[in-house]
Amino acid sequence: MQKHYLLAFFICLTAFATAQQIGQFQQYNGRFDYTAIGNTLNTEENGGSSTCEILTESSATLTLEPGQTVVAAALYWAGSGDGDLNVTLNGTPITASRNFEVDFLAGSGTKFNYFAAYADVTAIVNANGNGTYTLSDLDLTDAIQAFCAINGGNATNFGGWAMYVIYEDATLPLNQIILFDGLEGVFQTNPEINILLENLNVLDNTGAKIGFLAWEGDRNIAVTETLSINGNILSNEPLNPANNQFNGTNTFTNSEVLFNMDLDFYNIENNIQPGDTTAAIQVTSGQDLVLINNIITVLNVELPDATMVIDSVSGIDACDDRDITLEYTVFNVNSTGELPANTPISFYANSILIGQSETTTILPIDGSESGTIDLTIPEGIPADFLLSAFVDDAGGGVSTVNELDESNNGFSVDVHLFVSPDVSSLENLEQCDVVGTEIFDLTDATTSVTDADIITYHLTEDDAQNNTDPIANPETYENPENPQTIWIRASNPDCFVVASFTVEVIICPLPDATIAITNDLNACRQRDLTIEYTVFNTLGTAPLPAATPIAFYLNGQLVAQAATQNVIPEGGSEPGILELTIADTVPNTFTLLLVVDDDGTGNGFVFELDDTNNEFLITVVFGSIPPIGALPDLLECDEGFDMATFNLTEQNDLISTDPNDTITYFTNEEDAIANLNAIQDPEQYVNSIDPQRIFVRLENVICFATSSFLLTTENCEPTIPQGFSPNDDGFNDVFEISNLLNIFTDFKLQIYSRQGNLIYEGNNDDGFWDGTPNTGLLVQNKIVPVGTYYYVLQLNDPQFPDAYLGFVYINY
Repeated sequence: MQKHYLLAFFICLTAFATAQQIGQFQQYNGRFDYTAIGNTLNTEENGGSSTCEILTESSATLTLEPGQTVVAAALYWAGSGDGDLNVTLNGTPITASRNFEVDFLAGSGTKFNYFAAYADVTAIVNANGNGTYTLSDLDLTDAIQAFCAINGGNATNFGGWAMYVIYEDATLPLNQIILFDGLEGVFQTNPEINILLENLNVLDNTGAKIGFLAWEGDRNIAVTETLSINGNILSNEPLNPANNQFNGTNTFTNSEVLFNMDLDFYNIENNIQPGDTTAAIQVTSGQDLVLINNIITVLNVELPDATMVIDSVSGIDACDDRDITLEYTVFNVNSTGELPANTPISFYANSILIGQSETTTILPIDGSESGTIDLTIPEGIPADFLLSAFVDDAGGGVSTVNELDESNNGFSVDVHLFVSPDVSSLENLEQCDVVGTEIFDLTDATTSVTDADIITYHLTEDDAQNNTDPIANPETYENPENPQTIWIRASNPDCFVVASFTVEVIICPLPDATIAITNDLNACRQRDLTIEYTVFNTLGTAPLPAATPIAFYLNGQLVAQAATQNVIPEGGSEPGILELTIADTVPNTFTLLLVVDDDGTGNGFVFELDDTNNEFLITVVFGSIPPIGALPDLLECDEGFDMATFNLTEQNDLISTDPNDTITYFTNEEDAIANLNAIQDPEQYVNSIDPQRIFVRLENVICFATSSFLLTTENCEPTIPQGFSPNDDGFNDVFEISNLLNIFTDFKLQIYSRQGNLIYEGNNDDGFWDGTPNTGLLVQNKIVPVGTYYYVLQLNDPQFPDAYLGFVYINY
């Protein structure tokens, strides 16, 4: 009776903070049915006692009949708290691929949270077959104990698991199985959940059923706990009464001791009729909190199943001809109903809609129809593409026919068109006339040519047409006349084209790139190196292009690359910054070479007035500092809430004895490295967590080193005074026991008079005793008389198991 009251009170004071609505997850069509196994982790029903215990594993047995083949297996587990998403099934580690959460806010502002998780375990069930399945490593102990502490007992704690097994059986009719899941609470202020199944065409109601997995149901609370189909409340007496669906039962095993968990199913043959196109499901609860994890339905429907194949594709072997002819066949096999005439068909090239058709006649069960369509492939489609055909597709994937399986309507083939190389973007080449011979790389003119496997370069058009006398070294071509026409032959295995471009040497102004480092690079060996540099075009007679490459060499080895960001005009410059990490293997003295107009291979890309002045060389010297040795951890007595006052400077002599060094302490390594947010008073530092890691920075003129150590607290033995004077003078007014409050939070203090009468009982929440009795005959709301009193102090701590006994003298 008390349990009814507590739970009802809890529900009335709660509301949903978050929830994940029940929605369709997966659909299976075929000669399928399902079974389910699972077990609770609770050792008793909630409310039975104040014991807050829960198992970490439980088992259930799977038994499939001969001829029943596993199609899919879905594992769900759930419980109180934030969630344990990593479990083990029959020795195999499982990680949730989907998880759900529900939060409730109590009237006091306390949040109660629950979770559920899902994983596909089809491979495990196929490997193990029939037998015992054990789900383990589901540890909800901390969450259960925390909830018990809030509720004063095990009122809303649960944990468990279930596994749905979808199987195929040749003796079954063609069924449609739909699995819905989520995690949605139903209770007094959210009394119902509604799900509407649409686009049905029920063929036969034989074997129709509905099942569900629910959590937190209670046997002794039965207030409009119903499951309905098409407005008809289901029941399965005596296991599942009509008004108490969520009572901790398992219909598959006829068990009524599935504590705080329901794994049930119902025959709904009388609640759904042949010809029905919809089915309405409703779950209600008028009082008890119930968490619906999933719902599963099995219906025998009369529907077609449209599939198709592409039989042949013709007209693809003429260069640059994008008109093709496609022959196809539409089927209605593995179906339970006719496929209507005029069912749309859509054709796609790489997902782009390129044509549409439709069936011309009604296709009976196992019937088929062939057709032909002429298609034009858009210019934007490449020569190699995926040609797809989808039946029951009105364009863009829009279906117009309700089918058993909506996922098997398509058929695709790889198509290769004969496409000529595209030479429309050939580029004429120009070279600036500078000192020496100008050499052309003819391949620069053909970088934009596409769909070509081979490109050859020729001096005449006839040579290009006949593929004769190609230029031997097109990358280093010196033109004998200026300007000169060059002919190319671009070919692939299917087609070839001939085109031309010109090469010409011209007179043009040129830039002159130089570079210099502008900051001091001598630094600490442990720091990353910041290089500030400037690229100049001081003597140039033309702008220096943007993206001019810059190479950085350390002791002759390339270590970094950069580029100019903007065009640098004549006489202009552009600054830049490079962050460079110097490896430990590099000596403390090394050379750094900067080269502008260098791609890292020694090659330049910019024509310059002078390409001999592009370098800047500097010798860099790094300082050093010895590493800090291992530092001991500091331990102090707990002053309350696992906090204590530490003198961090006790470590100073172990860090350095050089008076020129600077020692600073920090709460994190990032601040220690950046020398930010140092601890201001290291001699009286109070830790924020226990244990807490403190970081130290040792710094000389240009170098620094870091290390760390731990601050930890321990519970020290209390110090008990022999007297106090509760005269309200602000000094020694209470029985102040050091090393006690907020340290031994479960302590109990008892004060007795000289006659042996108990006059005071206190704990951590009461603070120190001020001399006023709170029990016994002396309770008069005033301080006890002057005299000797006796105390019994029990710390209730395994480290200090013995009680402290003694006397305290009170004097005003």
